[in-house]
Amino acid sequence: MYSFIDFLCIIGGGYLVYAGIVMKTQGKIVNNVVMNKGADESALRDKEGFINYLYGKLIAVGAVVILAGAVNIVNDMTSQSAIVSTISSLSFFAAIVVYAIVVNKALKKFLKYPR
Repeated sequence: MYSFIDFLCIIGGGYLVYAGIVMKTQGKIVNNVVMNKGADESALRDKEGFINYLYGKLIAVGAVVILAGAVNIVNDMTSQSAIVSTISSLSFFAAIVVYAIVVNKALKKFLKYPR
């Protein structure tokens, strides 16, 4: 049976894609996705550079997370292959690690006073 967690992965990945699109199209920073707790966009040296740096990366990570969740659901509904499930879970984990690294690097590069 497919997992509730897989649906949460799809929703979370979709939110990352949404945050990237909002940042690029509206110029708004989605604080809870890419900023430290307590910081806002006024703490950025170059808001446009920050958005350009993160846009494609957020879309890519979000797409990988969505794909990992969807593959896991399809796998659970059809073949229930342990190999497919493992590869999907590892790709999800790798995407989250890449997300954390990219956001931390962006904050160090663009915050006025990095922590």
